[in-house]
Amino acid sequence: MSSGFTSEQKKRKVPPKYHQGKNQEDTKRFEKLLDQLEDMTTKSRLKDMAYHYTNKREVIKVNFIAGLARGVGLTVGTALFIGLIIFILNQIISMPYIGEHIANLLDMIESYRQT
Repeated sequence: MSSGFTSEQKKRKVPPKYHQGKNQEDTKRFEKLLDQLEDMTTKSRLKDMAYHYTNKREVIKVNFIAGLARGVGLTVGTALFIGLIIFILNQIISMPYIGEHIANLLDMIESYRQT
């Protein structure tokens, strides 16, 4: 573990006088373990970022897969949303008053297509 803390870590560190608990040794040991955990996660994140941004093939691969996932998700989501709207409209058409207005709207659209 490195003994030096970043400025952000120093700001977040709780001064000893505010510690609550009967055993300050346990508190200090817990803080030490927590600082080690934070160091490990920070270092691994930096290592991962350095790998992904220095290897151009990896950047292209990750961005391509992300784009495909977004495209497929958008397509599936849109299809489900439109299907749900059509289902709801079909249920509403059977209602007398609202169904007449929707039927008139559909007739106007059909006549517009034919002209």
